[in-house]
Amino acid sequence: MKIAVVGPGALGCLLAASLLEAGEEVVLVDYRPDRAARLREQGIQLTTLNGREKVLPAPVTLAPGPGPCHLVIMTVKAYQTRAASQILPTLMAGDTLVLTLQNGLGNLEEMARVVGPDALLAGVAYLGVTRRGEGQVVHAGAGAIVIGASPGSRVTPEEVQAIVSIFRRAGWDCRAHPDIQTLLWEKLLINVGINPLTALLRVPNGVLLKLPEAWELAVAAAREAQAVAHAAGIPLKSDPEESLRQVCLATGANRSSMLQDVLAGRPTEIEALNAQVEVWGAAVGVATPVNHFLTQLLRAWGRAGDMRVG
Repeated sequence: MKIAVVGPGALGCLLAASLLEAGEEVVLVDYRPDRAARLREQGIQLTTLNGREKVLPAPVTLAPGPGPCHLVIMTVKAYQTRAASQILPTLMAGDTLVLTLQNGLGNLEEMARVVGPDALLAGVAYLGVTRRGEGQVVHAGAGAIVIGASPGSRVTPEEVQAIVSIFRRAGWDCRAHPDIQTLLWEKLLINVGINPLTALLRVPNGVLLKLPEAWELAVAAAREAQAVAHAAGIPLKSDPEESLRQVCLATGANRSSMLQDVLAGRPTEIEALNAQVEVWGAAVGVATPVNHFLTQLLRAWGRAGDMRVG
C-alpha cells in the first residue's frame, strides 16, 4: 500500500520506519528542503524499546508530495494542521483515507475544511516517543494505537479494519473503536493535566506525583475537561485522577511532547489541548478556570521569546 506520512517528527519517523520494515510503500512528506535533504542523507535513526540502534532509509519528498496515495497519516504538530491540510487534495484519489494521529482537538475540523469529512479517520496513539534530533527517534514506551471513523465520516468498518491490519503487520498493537471521539477526549484528559505542567516545571511525567501543588492542578484541569465532555454529551467513564496516576506511573521517565517542545524552543500545542477545553466549556456553559490559567501561562511563554533571561 502506498502511504504518505505528513510530518517527519518523532511519531512520523517512528511510524514510517515500522511501516517500511513491514514492506509498505511509504513516503515522508516535509515542507523544509534543508531537513528533507538531511533526512535522505542520514536516514531515520531509531532506538527501539529494547535499546537496539538501527538506521533505516528515509524516503522523504517535499510538499505537496508524491501524488495520490491509499492512506495519508497526519502526524504534524496540531498548530501546523491548517497549513499541512492544504496539500491533502494532491495526496488523495477517490479511495484515499486520511488518518490523524495528532494530539488534542481541532485537527479533524481543519482537515475537513479542505477535503470534507467523508474520508477522515481519527486515532489515539498511546506511545512514548522522544525526538533527539531531526530523524533521531527513541521509542520510549509501548502502547496501543486505536483508530476509528470520525464524526461525519463515510469510512466503513471494513475499511477501518484494513488500516488496523496494516499497523498490526508493522508490529503495532492496533485496534478499531466505534466511538473514536470519546477516546480522543479520554486522551485529552491526560494531556491537559500532564503536558502543560511538565512543560512549565521542566520535569518528566512521574515527577508530578511527587509535587502536591502540581498534582492538584493537573487533576483539576482533567476534571474540568471531564465536566465539559459530559455537558457536551460525550460519555467519559474513566476517573481523571486515577487515569493521570496510571499514566504518570507507567511513563515516569518520559518527557511529554510539550516539555520536548519547550526545551527545544518550539511552539507548543496548548491551543489544541487546554485551550480547546476552554472553548468547548464556553460553548456548553461550564467554567474552566484552571485550563484558562494554564493556557495563558503557555501562551505567555511562547510570546516571551528572547525576552527570557538565562
